[in-house]
Amino acid sequence: MKLKLWIVSIILGFIVIYMIASGLFRLRDIFFLYFLILIPSIIFIAIEFFIKKRIPFKDFIKGKVFGHLLTVIFCLGFFIYYMSGKPILKKTTINDLNFMIESLENIHPDIYHMIPKDSFLIELNNEIDNLPEKISELDFFKVCARLTSHFRTGHTRPMENLIHAKFIFNRTFPFETEIIDDRLFVVNNLSLFSSIPVGSEIIEINNKSINQVLGEWSKLVSYENEAFRNYLITKPKNIGIWNDFKNFKIKYIDYKSKKLKEKSVSGSVCSNMYRFIKSKFQKPRELIYKELTPEIGYIGFFSCMDLKNYENFYKSTFSELRKKNIEHLIIDIRDNGGGHNIITAWFEQYIFHQPHNDGDSAIVKVSNELIATGKVKKKLGHIKDVKAGKTYTIISGLRQLKELPLRYKGKTYLLTNNGTFSAAQGFASAYRCYGQGIIIGEETGGATVNFGDVHIFRLPNSGLKIMTSWEQAFSSCGIDNQRGVIPDFIVKNSIEDYINHTDRVLEFTLNMINDCVSSN
Repeated sequence: MKLKLWIVSIILGFIVIYMIASGLFRLRDIFFLYFLILIPSIIFIAIEFFIKKRIPFKDFIKGKVFGHLLTVIFCLGFFIYYMSGKPILKKTTINDLNFMIESLENIHPDIYHMIPKDSFLIELNNEIDNLPEKISELDFFKVCARLTSHFRTGHTRPMENLIHAKFIFNRTFPFETEIIDDRLFVVNNLSLFSSIPVGSEIIEINNKSINQVLGEWSKLVSYENEAFRNYLITKPKNIGIWNDFKNFKIKYIDYKSKKLKEKSVSGSVCSNMYRFIKSKFQKPRELIYKELTPEIGYIGFFSCMDLKNYENFYKSTFSELRKKNIEHLIIDIRDNGGGHNIITAWFEQYIFHQPHNDGDSAIVKVSNELIATGKVKKKLGHIKDVKAGKTYTIISGLRQLKELPLRYKGKTYLLTNNGTFSAAQGFASAYRCYGQGIIIGEETGGATVNFGDVHIFRLPNSGLKIMTSWEQAFSSCGIDNQRGVIPDFIVKNSIEDYINHTDRVLEFTLNMINDCVSSN
C-alpha cells in the first residue's frame, strides 16, 4: 500500500509541475482546484464512515487516501486536457477559413459592404501566409476574429464555443475599464489578488501605449460604430483573448497618489469563479419595475430574451402605473444587447400613441443554408419561387395600435448607451422616429442601418461556430452612416461618477423631471 501511495504521489507531483511549467495554471490556482475537489471528497467520505462505522476513523481514512489521490490525478488531468485544446493543422485551418468565407458570401446580404473584396482577400492571404504548421484553438479564433472584424457588422463574428473553459480556468483581464476621452480608466477591480485604485488611468499594457493597445483590441471585435467598439474592446474576456490569457504588465497613474506605478497582474481561477458567482446574484432581471418617487416610475429593460414572462410583466407594470397615476416613466435600455423583436414590439404597444413600425424596410438574402433551416419560408412565405442567391426587399407597413386600456399616457424618457444593440437599438430608433419622448445618455452601439437576423454555422474541421447576418435592416428613420441613435441629451459618467458609484445619466433625468414637476 505504501508503494502505491508513493507512486501516485510522484505522479501527482509531476502533474503539478507540468501545470505550472506549461503556464496553464499557477500554484494558487492549483490549490484552489484541489480545494474544489477536496470538499466533496470529505463529504462523501464522512457519509460513508457514518454509514459503516465498522473500523476506527484513523484506519478508515488511511484506506481512502489512495483513492482520493487517484481522484485528484484524474481531475487535474481532465483540467489539463480541457484547457490545452486540440492543435489544428495548417491545411485544416486553411480549409476552414475558405469554408467560412464561402459561407459568409452565400449567407450575408452584402458582406463586402465596408471593405472591397480585393482588399479583404489581401488580408486573408496575409493571415494564411503567417500560419504555423499547427495552430491552437485560441489562435485560430483570433485569426477568424481579425478577419470578420473587417466587415464591420456587429452580428458577424466567431463565437467562443472552443475556448469557453479559458474564461473560467484562465486569466482574463482583472479589471473593468472605461474609455473616457480616448483614455483608459479602471472603474472596478475583478480580482481577489490584484487590485488598482478605481479611477487610476492605465497608460501602458505590456509595454504598449494605450493608443496602440486600443488599435490591437479593435481588430478582434466586430462592430458597426465607434460606440459599440468601445463597449466591446473593454470587456475583460476580450482583453484576455488578446493577451493569450497570460499575465499583464500594467503601467498606470495611481488615482490616490497621482504617482506613476507599475504592476504585474492577472486573473485567476479563484477570482473568475468568484466573479461568475457574484454576477449570477447581482445581475438584474431582464425586466424590472420600481417606483422612484410618487410621480416617477422606472423600467429596467436589460434584455429582449425573456419570451416567457414579458407579457405578464407588461400587464402588471402598466396596471401599477395606471393605478398610482405615475406621470413620468423612465425606460432604461442601457447595456440591452437585443434579442427577440416581439418583446420590443409589445412594449411599443404600451407606450406609443400612433401607428408605427420597428423598421422602414429590410433586404433579405436567400441561401441554401437558410432554406434548410426553414427560416426563409417563415420570413418570405408570402413570396412565390424564392431562389437561393437572390435578395428580396421587404417594405414594413405601419403597425396599428391595439386596444389596450393600460396604454401609458404620461411622459417617457429613454436611457441609452454604447451597449444598446440589435433589437434594443431598433426600439430606440422607433422611439426617436415617432417622437415618443426624450432620449438621454450615449449613442447606441447598434447602427440605425445594420445587418441582423443571425444565422450560426459550424466550420467543418475545427467545429468553431460562426455567427453572421442574412438581413440588412433599415431602422425607423434610419440613416446609412454607421452611426447609432444619438440622444437628445448626451450624458456620460465621468471617472468621478464611477469612483462615487453615481449614475449621472439617471440623476440628470431625475433632475429634468423634477424641474418639470416643480415648474407645473
